[in-house]
Parts: sequence; structure tokens; C-alpha cells
Amino acid sequence: QVTKYERKSPLDVADRGLGSLAEVQPADCIVCFSKKTIFGISQKLEMMGIKPAVIYGDLPPGTKMAQADKFNDPNDPCNVLVATDAIGMGLNLNIRRVIFAAVTRQGKLLPSYAAKQIAGRAGRYGTAHEGGVVTTQRPADLSLLKQIMDKPIEPIEAVGIAPTFDQIETFSFHLPTASFVRLLDIFVSVCSVSDHFFICTVEQMKTLATAIDNIELALKIRYTLCTCPIDISDNKYAETVFIKMARRLSSGNPLTADWFFDIVRWPAQPVKNLGDLARLESLYEVLDNYLWLSLRFPDMLPDGEIVMEARKQVDKLISEGMENMSKLLAGMGNGKEGSIRKTSERKGRSARDAAEQLEEEEEQEDEEEEEEEKPKPKQKLKTQIVLPSKRKGMGRKSKLENLMERGVLSKEDVETLKKEVRATMVKEMKEKE
Repeated sequence: QVTKYERKSPLDVADRGLGSLAEVQPADCIVCFSKKTIFGISQKLEMMGIKPAVIYGDLPPGTKMAQADKFNDPNDPCNVLVATDAIGMGLNLNIRRVIFAAVTRQGKLLPSYAAKQIAGRAGRYGTAHEGGVVTTQRPADLSLLKQIMDKPIEPIEAVGIAPTFDQIETFSFHLPTASFVRLLDIFVSVCSVSDHFFICTVEQMKTLATAIDNIELALKIRYTLCTCPIDISDNKYAETVFIKMARRLSSGNPLTADWFFDIVRWPAQPVKNLGDLARLESLYEVLDNYLWLSLRFPDMLPDGEIVMEARKQVDKLISEGMENMSKLLAGMGNGKEGSIRKTSERKGRSARDAAEQLEEEEEQEDEEEEEEEKPKPKQKLKTQIVLPSKRKGMGRKSKLENLMERGVLSKEDVETLKKEVRATMVKEMKEKE
């Protein structure tokens, strides 16, 4: 059943882009798609005497709500919001005008459903503004935004499904010596789905599986760890904590609060700069991951209540840090100088070399953005998983074919796996119905 809703208040696309941050008005929300842009714009607003509220995805829910309350409070000086598309999910905000800092996200033009979801936060029915406006920060982007907003939302043709434990267990039974990462690869190679589904989340599972590949674990525990809601890519701290938790589970010893607080370097410290803020956000994520696992293995992670209290303290510290955003941003110095200093320290090069690279990167980013903003031809949605060797431009054999050539799997084994996967999928779909 499909239920359709009509917007109860008007939403108009402005006749011109913002152009300059000097044109920002109370009840404006500038939408960005990276932390770097959020902090850069927030710093410029602070220098102009405008105190913004800030919301982005990595912030804990309590901090997001606190920032939303400040923005919504007519007596609070925070009357401008700088945020990511996180504002489009579950927050009631008194926004009159949404300003897109860019019309591309992760190098791609914003899809119409995303643009409309974000723009729709302006002038929502029942808020302080009975009517909203949407525009862009760069006037050159406005025509693209209008095209995106005018484009109808395409119907959902397929939904993503992930490998279940029963399916992975079936593959493990037939391939008892295969690693979990290999099982995931073979699952994707063997599994074919109907036009209504496609395989998803496997890459995220593989990232976690690779990190703990050499740790001896029961298949059920390994599968659960690889479905944890934690992002360890480009986050050495979160990855280290995740691996230590896996090793502890492997040893059979419980993950007590004392043990866990020792590896996460508790207690948490107040925020003094943006680096401290990022570390607390990572700490909040690993605490949250402990609580997620404690619901699945309560005997092995027995101190959920203690960790939950610690998570509240971290949320409070982050919220207090966001209250002093002007001090955090002051530590950045000039946005370009801050990036130069960070790049120089990380790579061990001189500031001049780092500056030259930064300028080259910025020029390249601008060129890529201009190229990405050009309308792309519509691509058909992939609904069938094929063997890698059958894809255009790829002559390499798939892992599945290599296993067959080596005699690890026969054609009969592959057919058996396919039948069992289909059977488990049919069973799960019937249970959901």
C-alpha cells in the first residue's frame, strides 16, 4: 500500500542565489555535505558576528537536539543554522529558508528525492514560518537546483538486501576452510536476485571482517561483529577498540566496564579544539557499539547500564563543546592555513609544499564539481549480480571460478548453494509478509 501526502504550506525556489554570507538572515539554514564546509562557513559567520547552531551526522542525538533547541528559541542568539542533510531526518526546526552550499554530494549531483527532502524543511506546516524558500549559496548553482526540484521523484524499483546468518552458515558448511571475507565474496558471486532486490552492505561487512580475520571466533559471533553499526574506515581509534573487543570475545572473558574503559582511555576530557571534538565523537561511537553488542551478547558484555551512563557523559561533553563553537573555530585560524598546517604535520613536508598541494587539490575539486554539475545520462539500475568476468572490460576470473578450477567447488556444489540461498530468501520474504 502506498500512502501519498500533500505539503500543507508553500515552498518556493528563490529567484537568485545568496551570493554572499553577508546576505544571511535569521531563520536561514545553510546545508553542507562535509564537516570541512560546515566548519569553514561557521567560522566565517562567527567572524561576521553571527553565532550559528551546528548540526551534522556524527553528533550524538542529545547534542543535535540541544543545537536544534537553540536555533528554535527566538530568545537565543543562534538564529542561523549550518547543517548537513541530517536535518532532513527527525528534527523539527523553524527554518524559513534553506540555502544549499553545493548541489553535489560525494561528487554526484543531488538526486531529486534528497533535494526535496532537505528543501522541504523550510517553512514546514505548524512551525514558526508558514511557507518556505530554497536557494543556493552560489548563484551559478541556482539553475541546477531548479532542474533538480522540477524533476519528478523516480519510483523505487528495487530494495537492498544483505546476507543473513543462515545464508552465510550454509556457505560455511560447504566451505569449512574459507575465511569469512571469502564467504562474503563467494556469496555475492553465487547469489542472483530478482528485479526487485539487490545485494547491499557487503563492503561494510568486509571492512569489519578484514579487521578481525585472524581472530578465532565462532561463526555467529563473527557474523554479528561484522554487522555492527560502527565505521572503522579512516578511524584508527575505532578500529583498534573494535579489534580488542573481538579478541576479548575470542578469549571467552567478559567485556566488563573496567576492562572496556581501560581500552577506550576513559575518562573523557572536555573539548578544547576540533581535534578533541572528533575524538569524543569517535568515543561516543565505540560506546554506542558496546551497547549494541550488549543487547546481543548480554553475558559477555554485562555492564550496559554503566556504559550507557558513560555515553550520556560524552554526549554532555560534546554538547558543551558545541556551545563554545567560536573558541573551537578560533583554533582553526584561517581555514586554508589550518588545512596547510594539518597537511604539513601529517606528511612531514614544509608549509610551502603543503600550501602548493592544497591549492592544486582545491583547483582539482572545483574542476570536478563543475564537471559533476553537468546533467548525466540516466543509467539503468542494476538488479542482477553477474560474475566479475562477465562485466565489460574485465577479463579476470572471479573467486568462484578460481575455486571451481582448483576443485574446491564443483558445478553441483554451486547449484546446491544457489538453491539453498534462494530457499532461505523465499522463507525470509514469506516470514516478513
